[in-house]
Amino acid sequence: MSQENVEVVRRAHQALNGGDMDALVVLCDVEFRLDMSDRIFNPAIYEGHDGIRRFYSEVRDVWAKYVWEPEQLMEAGDNVVALLRSGGTGRGSGVEVERRTAMVWTLREGRATALRFFRDRNKALKAVGLEK
Repeated sequence: MSQENVEVVRRAHQALNGGDMDALVVLCDVEFRLDMSDRIFNPAIYEGHDGIRRFYSEVRDVWAKYVWEPEQLMEAGDNVVALLRSGGTGRGSGVEVERRTAMVWTLREGRATALRFFRDRNKALKAVGLEK
């Protein structure tokens, strides 16, 4: 099932980066939990499909464009760690940012049940027992 989980995460990032929230929601459980509490600005936790849509709306309010591009996807049991190159262009300022971050996706029966964002890739790896 691990390769299937990696493929679900790959498709989820394609949907997220393409702004296709309908496609993303289909991949996520109705009780999906999006933990963005490690963000510097506006840390928050979002619940369910409505939470996914609210999160994306908030991102679009601030960023003209923002992507979370997987550089590497690693399976760890029911989790997939996405090591990301993330960044975007500020909507009002035009300022461009880029950084290396991570997301840990948790999956069950082919559906994403949770996602946790990490500013520090090593902390993401440690959270799932894949310390470097």
